[in-house]
Amino acid sequence: TKIALQTHLILSLCGCGSRELQNDFAAAHATARPQIYYCRSPNMEDFTCWWHPLDNLTDGEEVTYILTYNKEYCPDYTSAGPNSCHFDKSHTSIWKYYCMNVTAVTAQRNYTSKQYCLDVAEIVETEAPVNLTFSLTDAGGDEAGHSALLSWAYPAPEDLRYGWITLAYELQYRRSGQADNWKVKHPLREPHVELLGLRAGDYEVRVRCRSQNSGLWSKWSSTLPMSIPTRPPTALSLFAFMRCLFISPAFLVFSPFFRIKDYFLPPIPKPRIIGIDPLLLKKGNLEEINRHFTNFHGYRPPSYSVEVWDQVSGQRH
Repeated sequence: TKIALQTHLILSLCGCGSRELQNDFAAAHATARPQIYYCRSPNMEDFTCWWHPLDNLTDGEEVTYILTYNKEYCPDYTSAGPNSCHFDKSHTSIWKYYCMNVTAVTAQRNYTSKQYCLDVAEIVETEAPVNLTFSLTDAGGDEAGHSALLSWAYPAPEDLRYGWITLAYELQYRRSGQADNWKVKHPLREPHVELLGLRAGDYEVRVRCRSQNSGLWSKWSSTLPMSIPTRPPTALSLFAFMRCLFISPAFLVFSPFFRIKDYFLPPIPKPRIIGIDPLLLKKGNLEEINRHFTNFHGYRPPSYSVEVWDQVSGQRH
């Protein structure tokens, strides 16, 4: 626009072109057209559209905006604030395709925006969830960590009453201080979820939602700080700790003695006979052992005698 004004000034100073040409150039470029930039329906029963107004208006210049859709006029210019049009339930239909324009009417001329078309089902943007809370669902955690149940609520339950909208939720959580390290739970059909295996520490949790028929997510809920406590010792681990508590002093007292003994008195080797396999002494029969020992000088195999047992009669004389 600034370049257009400079061009118009140059044309005026140099006298280039007719006055009609200069006026047409200024009218076409000195003031931009309005522009519809955003439409939103919270519940598929009503919706609102907003537009950017004209810029570079002179001081005191009056302008009026008129929105038309499918040869009809905007029913409400005030409920949603300046530069908006609100369509209530009586003017909204999910089976209808809306094409609209905004016209800025000034004393000089009219400026009409480009056409903006929409399907109400495609512009559903839900409200951010509220009342996000958590509670630990285990007594004291286990080796895998703690479990926490998170729940929340939708701030406008009446919007869900007629079944036009079915919500899908997304929950994100991260350890405090880890800026972009969000872990994600989605898609969630119910306003609650259980997180498993949470290690002790501080976390941040947030949740958002959308209609299943729309790709527009709501804003994030308020971030919930969540603190997971350190797991208390179980009975078994407490017993092991107490046992170590009493054994450790004795170990500290006697362990230097055993280390000194091993240094000055090395282990005594097991007895063995050179040339004789130790397994033979454990598993071999007597004849085989004797045959091996006859190789040693002066060895004589032992003599064996058969003991004679007399049978004793049990009668008395």
